[in-house]
Amino acid sequence: MSGEANAPGAGPLSGVTVLDLSALGPGPFCSMVLADFGANVIALERPGQPEDFDPSQFFSRGKKSIVIDLRNPAGADLIRQLAAKVDVFIEGFRPGTMERRGLGPEILLELNPRLIYTRLTGYGQTGPSAHIAGHDINYIASAGMLGVLGDRENGPAVPLNLLGDFAGGSMSAALGTVLALFQRMSTGRGQVVDAAMVDGASALLAAQLAENSAGLWRGPGTSILSGRAPFYTAYRCSDDGWFAVGAIEERFYVQMIQALGLDIDTIPTRSDPKNWDKLRGLFTEAFAAAPRDHWTREFGKVDACGSAVLDLDELVDDPHLKARRTVFRNSEGIVEASPAPRLSGFEPSSTPRVQARGQHTRDVLAGFGIAPEEIGLLEHAGAIYQADMATIGG
Repeated sequence: MSGEANAPGAGPLSGVTVLDLSALGPGPFCSMVLADFGANVIALERPGQPEDFDPSQFFSRGKKSIVIDLRNPAGADLIRQLAAKVDVFIEGFRPGTMERRGLGPEILLELNPRLIYTRLTGYGQTGPSAHIAGHDINYIASAGMLGVLGDRENGPAVPLNLLGDFAGGSMSAALGTVLALFQRMSTGRGQVVDAAMVDGASALLAAQLAENSAGLWRGPGTSILSGRAPFYTAYRCSDDGWFAVGAIEERFYVQMIQALGLDIDTIPTRSDPKNWDKLRGLFTEAFAAAPRDHWTREFGKVDACGSAVLDLDELVDDPHLKARRTVFRNSEGIVEASPAPRLSGFEPSSTPRVQARGQHTRDVLAGFGIAPEEIGLLEHAGAIYQADMATIGG
């Protein structure tokens, strides 16, 4: 089920088979990234009916779905059989959980010395907080990231779970997995990837940590990039749309003032932060005088780092995103984002999402050489589940 060779035009991860047990959002997003670039990803999901809100389905693009009950001894034994034949094994449980099921890296790497065993957790496999429960807000708080957002008066600005779960977690796990696969090409050996969301989030603070070490960090809300500066923030327009400006450099700032119809010689200088409140007032009044589309046109005539703040339902029709197919409507009518980054030697194809948990259980197991009668016995024992696609319309 594994291999290193890529056919011409195939994805860079073609020939790599991934077994993903991670279940919750960050893990499935990580394995979707691998699938986007050619990996054969098998999502191993839990038995039982999914919740109405099932985030793993959002990240099922290009995957196969099987249901195995790892609490069932026959199910755990089956997972070991599969892990012996794959390249990558991804899990997202608290430290020690997989070991108690007989599915820890020590056992699986003995069965498959070339296995990349990727562990994606909030706090990592070691340290005082390793076993503590948490969510994105807790991880970025512990990493120091939440502390640099917002300002002193209003406190931290709580973001969506993009920074800890996905930027700090999923993407560092994907990178670690690919690095381990690359190293395996020279060593012939697998290894354990310890991807912690706290570690990944902290790594994103390189600039702020450097500023702090140099005595230049003044706290949350004080940086030009925090939105404090009137030339690096977003303004409400007359139609309640928003427009963002990032005119840090002087040449961009001059053209921003021109686009707003103001005279740079008659407004306060921005070099003195004491003038920023007055400048913000002038810019607020200017933007409020016209709708967002007007400012999109005006800033399109200059080079001033200005952008309309797009809503989600606008993305698919945005001229730039549409031209690059950055966001598109797939064959199922679902709007999604294209894989990133882009490679000149590989063009990702639009692949379907999983329609139901356990959609591919029998086919996948058969592909691993499991005999039909054994598959039947596993079903009877409740160790596996196959979705009835006829009732779903598949």
